[in-house]
Amino acid sequence: MTSRIITGSGRRNERGMTLVVGLIMLLVLTLFALAATRLSTSSLRTVGNMQARTEARSAAQTAIEQVLSSTAAFTTPVAQTVTVTVNKTDYSVAVGAPVCVRVSPVTGNDKKNEELALQDLYFDVPATATATRTGVSVLIHQGVRVRLSSTATCT
Repeated sequence: MTSRIITGSGRRNERGMTLVVGLIMLLVLTLFALAATRLSTSSLRTVGNMQARTEARSAAQTAIEQVLSSTAAFTTPVAQTVTVTVNKTDYSVAVGAPVCVRVSPVTGNDKKNEELALQDLYFDVPATATATRTGVSVLIHQGVRVRLSSTATCT
């Protein structure tokens, strides 16, 4: 017995369509993969930049606390440069001289305060932290109130 394969005119027109549809699907999947890769890369960069800024802010705050740990920073204010290490990254922090912005006399019910004639001096302390490796730079300002004798001046 002999068998014959019958091919209709509809079958001849469909030859190769499977390949074309498969290639189109492959192209669409490749575009999705590229879009996902680009999105994840940009998200990773954004998170890395946020982390670098947070670390720089932390370094600047640490430097300000080191500089302001002494009353000499307020009686003879000078600018200083401090090196701070945060997460194995060195930051060069330029702490500006404290700038007096306001003076307020101390008042209250405490007899000792009235006899001492104290006053509150309000200072603004700027600090710029720069990462030596990445170049990230952050400027912060810290407000400070210091209680000093009435002979202290706001310069």
